[in-house]
Amino acid sequence: MKKNILTIVIMASTITNLVLTAVMMFSIVPAMNKTNKLIDKVAAVIDLETEEEEEGTQWENLETYDIAFESKQTINLKDEGDKEAHYVVIDGITVSFNKEAEDYDKISESVKTANVYIVDYVKEAISEQSISTLSEQAIKDNALAKIQDFYGSKCVVRLSLSGYMFQ
Repeated sequence: MKKNILTIVIMASTITNLVLTAVMMFSIVPAMNKTNKLIDKVAAVIDLETEEEEEGTQWENLETYDIAFESKQTINLKDEGDKEAHYVVIDGITVSFNKEAEDYDKISESVKTANVYIVDYVKEAISEQSISTLSEQAIKDNALAKIQDFYGSKCVVRLSLSGYMFQ
């Protein structure tokens, strides 16, 4: 009698195990497949972004132009209401041109003869920042986007701020 009960318990646990395995196959595996497909899509997008960055302008194709100020430029930051004056000080701006751009000659000559637009866009980008949101990269990205929009060209590919300091 004991052997029969033990056999029945083993058989019941085996059947329970088989049923739970089947449930898992039909419920969990499809969900895991969907998750894997989502992860693959995200990875593909990330790979595309890194490939785009790699296809960017090579340093050999860059020409730089320095805009040096006679004295340091002090630009006030946006007021946060903390009753303190915050500002950024820069010595100059370096503009990098893509020599392979179609309109390179026209844009570079325009910037070199009338660099006031570049200076204005950089000052505007700085003055839009507050001390808590201040980021040199954000300033450069914002100013670069405005410059590219102004000239209607991607010939200007990078900005650098010389002597960048803030308080």
